[in-house]
Amino acid sequence: MMRKISNQSLSPDPNLSAARAHFSENGPALCSAAEILAGDAGTARVLRLMSDLRQATGLNRGLRRRLVDLHRLLSPDPISGGFDQELSPWTILDPGSPEVEEICLLTDRLYELLKKIDVPQQQHCAWALPLIKQKAA
Repeated sequence: MMRKISNQSLSPDPNLSAARAHFSENGPALCSAAEILAGDAGTARVLRLMSDLRQATGLNRGLRRRLVDLHRLLSPDPISGGFDQELSPWTILDPGSPEVEEICLLTDRLYELLKKIDVPQQQHCAWALPLIKQKAA
């Protein structure tokens, strides 16, 4: 059962407050989108993130990284040029479907949150590099 994150944050960290407000508004839709793209593991990933945001006292590096990871899950091309059509759940989705449109809107909103909490674009790329190296090994 999903508990809603309160958007009445008492945290002195404005970034944590912004993240909590975002998940308060978009949490159920993010769970649905993650389920479409990654099954039960995707839903569990979002629920764990929501739970950790609820308990956090500040938006630490680990939480920021997990927000970026969620954005990459929701993005049709999470690593520039690294879109593998054989492995992607996006290949079975109809691009004109309402689900795809909703996922794209959620992805855009999550990106806006990442910009608001000042996760630099360089971090997105830097965090992606170890994944590329692991994939090649």
